[in-house]
Amino acid sequence: MEIITREILSTNWLTILFLISLGLLVTAKGLNSLRFSDFMMLFNNNKYIISYQKPNKLSSPFNAVLLILQIASASLFIFLCLHVFELELASFEITLFFKITIVYGVTIMFKLLVEKIVATIFSIDDIIDEYLFYKISYRNFMGVILLPINIVFVYALQPTKIIFIVLFALLLILNLIVLISFYRKNENVILNHLFYFILYLCALEIAPYFILYKLIK
Repeated sequence: MEIITREILSTNWLTILFLISLGLLVTAKGLNSLRFSDFMMLFNNNKYIISYQKPNKLSSPFNAVLLILQIASASLFIFLCLHVFELELASFEITLFFKITIVYGVTIMFKLLVEKIVATIFSIDDIIDEYLFYKISYRNFMGVILLPINIVFVYALQPTKIIFIVLFALLLILNLIVLISFYRKNENVILNHLFYFILYLCALEIAPYFILYKLIK
């Protein structure tokens, strides 16, 4: 019988990362257990969005904790993807992970800042705040979903290229569904400002992720 060797990632720092991520989940629940329960049912109903989509809710400690978790989970998922596709470059594992985390985190925060500035300039704070809360809430939830997936990939299942391609496709579809559902909800506002909406999509929804891809590559 031929022995097939399997390359194993160092799990020391990954274990610490998972403990921190689980600690963030516990912290979010401790901040507001009722809100956390509503958040975990986000894909089943709109109760969370309806109840907490109010001014200044975007910058709440609850959202901040979940945003940090999203950044950690998404960065690790990208790191594992690069590892499977053998694109680790010349960096040490943890160094590469921190590079991805910094680039991803800075991109997310810079994008939020620019969107808030655009909202202020064009006096559309209400609709943009609603949009940002809606989008970030669902992406934070996807960050929570990625946490157990990452744990399985590190400790139990050797992921393949096909698995990552399927997962990326599913995440892309989920993001599109979330965005389209919001756009349909505000269809009249978008149609009245269609040209600016197209510019917004190109400048703030497509370009940042293209730049993120180029920087990580």
